[in-house]
Amino acid sequence: MKQIVVLLLASMFILCCCTQAQEGPKTKEASDTLQTSKAVDDQHVVARVGDAVILDSDLDALLANVPEQYRERYKSPKVQKEVLERLVDVKMLAWEARKRGLDAKPEVKLKIEYLIDQILAKELEADVTENAAVEEDEITAYYNDNTDKFSTPLRIKVRHILVDTQEEAVDVLGRIQKGEDFAELAKTLSKCPSAKKGGDLGWISKGRMDPVFEKAAFEMEKDEISDVVKSSFGFHIIQVQDKKPATVKELSEVKSSIERILKQESMEDALEQLKAKIKQEITISINEEHFTEDVDNQSGNTEEAAPDNGEDSTQ
Repeated sequence: MKQIVVLLLASMFILCCCTQAQEGPKTKEASDTLQTSKAVDDQHVVARVGDAVILDSDLDALLANVPEQYRERYKSPKVQKEVLERLVDVKMLAWEARKRGLDAKPEVKLKIEYLIDQILAKELEADVTENAAVEEDEITAYYNDNTDKFSTPLRIKVRHILVDTQEEAVDVLGRIQKGEDFAELAKTLSKCPSAKKGGDLGWISKGRMDPVFEKAAFEMEKDEISDVVKSSFGFHIIQVQDKKPATVKELSEVKSSIERILKQESMEDALEQLKAKIKQEITISINEEHFTEDVDNQSGNTEEAAPDNGEDSTQ
C-alpha cells in the first residue's frame, strides 16, 4: 500500500510543480494573496498547511488515480487519512524547500520543466486518442486474417522408451506386447531423462521433437504403441496416451482482446500522424555528431586508461 501512496503523492507533487512553474516566481505578499484570495468553505477543507488548503475534492482527485484493483481498499476513511497525512508531509517539505530557495536552483528548475513537459505530452496523448474507436467489421476482419493467433494446434500426450540398439528395442517391444507395464520398463530400461517419470514426455505439439520421432507419434492413435522408431537419439518405443484436436476460439471469446489490439493500433497511428504534423510546423534537429564524439572520446579514454602491468609489450 505504501508504494501506491508514494505514487499518488508523486502525481500530486508533479501537478503542484506544474502550477508553480506556470505561475512563475512570486513575492511572499503575492503568494499569500493568491492562496487566500478565494473564499473556501470550511466544510470542504480537509487540511491546512500554512495558508494553503487541501480540499476534499483535491483528495478525491488524488484517490481517483488509484489502480482499479485497489480502489475498494482506498474507500476506507482510515486509509484516506493516511494518504492525506502523507500529502501534508509533502506540502510541508515543499514549503520549506521554497523557503530555502531550492526551487530557484537551475537543476531543480530543469526537473520541474521536464515534469511539466511529460504531463502536457501525456494530456495531449489522452486528448488525441480518447475518441479512438473500433468498428465491428474491423474486429471481424482482424479475426479472419489472424485465426492462427487464436488457435491451439493438435497436441498429443506421449511417453517412450529409448535404447541404444535395435535389438534392445525389439526385445522391449516384445515384452510390452506380452503384457509388461510400459512405465515400469521405461523406468528400468530407457536412457532418456524421462525414464524416472515412466517415459512421460507430457503434452507436445509439432515442431518440438526430433522430426522422425514426431512424424511417427503424430500419425498414431490414442493408446497405440509404435513399432521400433529410429531417430538421431537412438531407438524408441512410443505410446500415445491421449490426443487433443486442434481448436480455434470463437470470435465472441476473443472479441474484447481484438478490440484492445485494434484500439491500441489506432491510438499509435493517431499519435504518429500528430507527430508528423508537428514536425512540419516546427524545426526539429538532433546533433548526431555530439553522440558520435562521445563514443569516440570514451573509446580513446579506455585506451589511455589501460593499466600498465609493467611488462614489455614486445615480449
